[in-house]
Amino acid sequence: MVIALLGGAMYYLDNEEALTKERKECGSRYKNLNALREEFTSEKTKYVEFLVKNEGLTADINALTKQKDELEAANQELASANEAKKSELQTQQTALAELQSKSKDMESIQAIADRIKGLEEESKQLQVVKQGEQSKHDAIVAETEQLVVNNNALRQLKADQDAHLSPPNLKTRVSQVIDDFNVVVIEGGASDLGVVPGSKLAVMRDGNKIAELDVNAVESRVSTATVLPSTVAAGERVEAGDVVVSVRP
Repeated sequence: MVIALLGGAMYYLDNEEALTKERKECGSRYKNLNALREEFTSEKTKYVEFLVKNEGLTADINALTKQKDELEAANQELASANEAKKSELQTQQTALAELQSKSKDMESIQAIADRIKGLEEESKQLQVVKQGEQSKHDAIVAETEQLVVNNNALRQLKADQDAHLSPPNLKTRVSQVIDDFNVVVIEGGASDLGVVPGSKLAVMRDGNKIAELDVNAVESRVSTATVLPSTVAAGERVEAGDVVVSVRP
């Protein structure tokens, strides 16, 4: 009986020590989760700043569009002036041909020839100005198109974040599995992969989906997610090294 009591006491002490160690580990993990929540709050603030920046980009696009329209109007005016000069040149050339054929009034012929030469120079100058304006117009159009592309990308990012969807091309790996909390740590976060809090991710192994994750905390280069028990394939469990991809509708 004494041996049994001593064995029971030693068993109790061993278990008590193990429980104490596990409580300390749980406390440490709880602190880490709190840190992740604070990081998420910081990322949310950055997201609000992104919305403000997006509004500024929209205003820039509108201003550039207005400038583009003004340049197009100026180009049209230059084109009209050039056509008028060409028409006048043609008229003078016709008059010169008539005078030459009649061999009359050589002084008038020379004056018309000088006028034609002047008109030709003016036409060349107008063409140079038109080409310069066209170059400015093309540059503004290219800049406007790039801003539109950037704005569309920002709008799509916002739409995905509002819908709790991570990027469609996201691909990373599980770096750690915390079995006690049914939580996994994922390589990559908001800054490097664009992981979105609340999004669903699929765990893949050998090309087959074995489970789905619910992202609950995102840092700049690491994220944590909960394994959804109802999605785990029979006989499988999520392990470190498993591939993680985005789940899209």
